[in-house]
Amino acid sequence: MKLTARQIERLIKQGEVVHTECKDASGGLPDSLWESYSAFANTDGGVILLGVKEVGGKFSITGVPNATALIKRFWDCVNNREKVSVNILFDRHVYSVKCRGRDVVVIEVPRADRQDRPVYIGKDMFSGSFRRNGEGDYHCPRESVKAMLRDACVETADACLLDELTVDDLCSKTIRSYRNRFKSKKPGHIWNDLSDEEFLVRIRAARRGEDGNVHPNLAGLVCFAEFGQIMDILPDFFLDYRERLSTDTRWTDRVAAHDATWSGNIYDFYLMVYDRITSHVKVPFEIDSEGLRVEENEIHKSLRELLANALIHADYHGRRGIVIEKQAQTISFSNPGVFRVNKAVAVEGGTSDARNSHIFNIFALVDIGERSGMGLADLYGHWKEYGLPEPVISEEYDPDRVKITVYTDPVQGTANRPKSAPKTAQGDPRPDQDPTKTRPRPDQDPAKTRPIAWSDLPSSCRQVYEALRQDAFLTYRGMVAKLGLNKDTINTAIGTLVQKGVIRREGNKQTGHWEVVK
Repeated sequence: MKLTARQIERLIKQGEVVHTECKDASGGLPDSLWESYSAFANTDGGVILLGVKEVGGKFSITGVPNATALIKRFWDCVNNREKVSVNILFDRHVYSVKCRGRDVVVIEVPRADRQDRPVYIGKDMFSGSFRRNGEGDYHCPRESVKAMLRDACVETADACLLDELTVDDLCSKTIRSYRNRFKSKKPGHIWNDLSDEEFLVRIRAARRGEDGNVHPNLAGLVCFAEFGQIMDILPDFFLDYRERLSTDTRWTDRVAAHDATWSGNIYDFYLMVYDRITSHVKVPFEIDSEGLRVEENEIHKSLRELLANALIHADYHGRRGIVIEKQAQTISFSNPGVFRVNKAVAVEGGTSDARNSHIFNIFALVDIGERSGMGLADLYGHWKEYGLPEPVISEEYDPDRVKITVYTDPVQGTANRPKSAPKTAQGDPRPDQDPTKTRPRPDQDPAKTRPIAWSDLPSSCRQVYEALRQDAFLTYRGMVAKLGLNKDTINTAIGTLVQKGVIRREGNKQTGHWEVVK
């Protein structure tokens, strides 16, 4: 909400206090403005009022001669890296208000995220960093600057900024779904009124880059982009939920990122899978304190926690992707990357060290996942409480991989089965074997690469195929621009062609390309 004229007059009457700074600005932007910008950003934020002059210890409104030109000049300077280290403002933070017939320019400076601190003037952070103390700005001591740098450097892999993308490259449907869930969880939260761009910055799915524009980071990509766009950056990205509840060799249900029927990102994957993994879990008869039947127990909650953890802790640069496999008596959760803490410490609980802290934050804001580090400790306790065999946790290397297999059936003598080799129906792979070892990925499955009836494919698939055949380095964004098709159509076409084994992505985001089967 913008400040009103009455609120501005009230601030002026209070004078310069810890969160308010008044500047004359009759001759243009004062040099001291940038010290206050740095000080507020490095402390707790504040308001700078341009067009307010101090006379005899009192402040009066003098106004600025041309508010529009002054605001434009301010934006030019704040986006100039020679002038200030980073722009942390959005359009709503800078505006003019008519007070007593004169224009006052308001600059609301928020507290900078730790990744952006210290915010400093010029090229030397040690001489150009300021903080707020009482009614004035002061130079930060060298130790304070070093402390801010230490905090800023504690980043995880999913913080990597993708400056070749913008927020417009993300899936608007997923963003809308996430924001609706956020609003239902936090109906009065101030972030509900923000634009998508600023909202994504607040939840740590995007950041402003050195060019002054907002770009998604890796967390924003895997949470909110579409499959085709994700594949441009992460060629080994792979999500697969497989369900087989009988001895039949066919899957009874399956959700995969390349399905071409949905976005293919990890947030939508969680929403599509979280009920599926608990739908056949047996619930012992329990009555709550009000005499009502308990429909869900700790087993259901732990399974959803395992699903969230597989997505939160995965190494998205790793191979073989995330595979969830549900069978009649077991569910396995497998993801690339090994434990970041000692396995015994992870099982004991109380130590949380997320591989992807931004994804962790994005999920936690809508009550997905937990922050205590007690997930595995609780898992063992709950399975013991319900008389289920102990979960099986394994780590593999080259490629790095963690797999957790849990029993969901408390009957038929499962408690006597050895932990290291759980049994399943005859003909099924052991649950402690990774399905990606015993079965090829869908884009490598010989059954998928048999001759395709070209005429049966949608025209969009044929267009994408021809475009990639001509230019194997064409990106998702490049396909949208070249073919004139919308993002959803391109995403569906890529997913279909990957599923059919017609194309596959190779290499990293700098040198990656598409391999096209002729």
